[in-house]
Amino acid sequence: MFEDIRVERDDQVAVITLARPSALNALRRQTVIELNRAIEDVESDPAVKVVVLAADGERAFSSGVDLVNDPAPTSTMEVDAIAQRNARMIERLWYLDKPLITAVKGVALAAGCNLALIGDLTICGRSASFGEPEIRHGTLSPLLLLPWLTHFKLMNHMYLTGDSVDADEAYRLGLVNRVVADDAVDREALALAHRIANAPLLTLQSVKRSVRMMLDTQGFKGLQMGHRFADTLVLDSTGLPERDRLREIRAKDGFRAFLAARDTPYQTS
Repeated sequence: MFEDIRVERDDQVAVITLARPSALNALRRQTVIELNRAIEDVESDPAVKVVVLAADGERAFSSGVDLVNDPAPTSTMEVDAIAQRNARMIERLWYLDKPLITAVKGVALAAGCNLALIGDLTICGRSASFGEPEIRHGTLSPLLLLPWLTHFKLMNHMYLTGDSVDADEAYRLGLVNRVVADDAVDREALALAHRIANAPLLTLQSVKRSVRMMLDTQGFKGLQMGHRFADTLVLDSTGLPERDRLREIRAKDGFRAFLAARDTPYQTS
């Protein structure tokens, strides 16, 4: 059924796995389509009580939106459609009507950071790191998630510098629930999912719905709508010397040169 992901059942737990390790589990259009289908399937299955989101490979949980394999948009309408598509898929996971546990190894960057932290609970390996590097190439995170998960100073540092935090720092800051050895991540996430699945499904759903309603009352949902408009604006912006330079480097010298030009000015001694 799927090219970019796997969906497996373990009794009352469904496990959705990003399965593009050679591409660092980057999110191309096909990946987003498949994730939407998987979300719909597990949400509508009354035998599933808890969902785990995991990823193949050791290097990356997800490096974010695939900037290599999907064709570049050619109009503002296409830019907006892509921004909406990616954000809505991540938002569907946020509002998934069943508890969601994320199991994270390796880097989780940009949209991949959104996916890694979108769970109600997160288990990560010691290799895990979380970062929102979009500022470095003049764009925004697909979902404005950090303000709801951590404090003002850290949120601003991650958004304004693009710096990542490692697993231990993420635990200290409350971004993840537990840090374990990499080879134990999937096992620990599954065990936690089975513990949670002891409760009735309706009770689990009611807890999650109440928490989401609380956050929506505080402005979460409306803020995301406004954020998507801002994301489209900056994604399609022109006449900005910093962005124009990076575009030229990518077109002329390729993606590796683009990443080097993007990140080198932000390195610290």
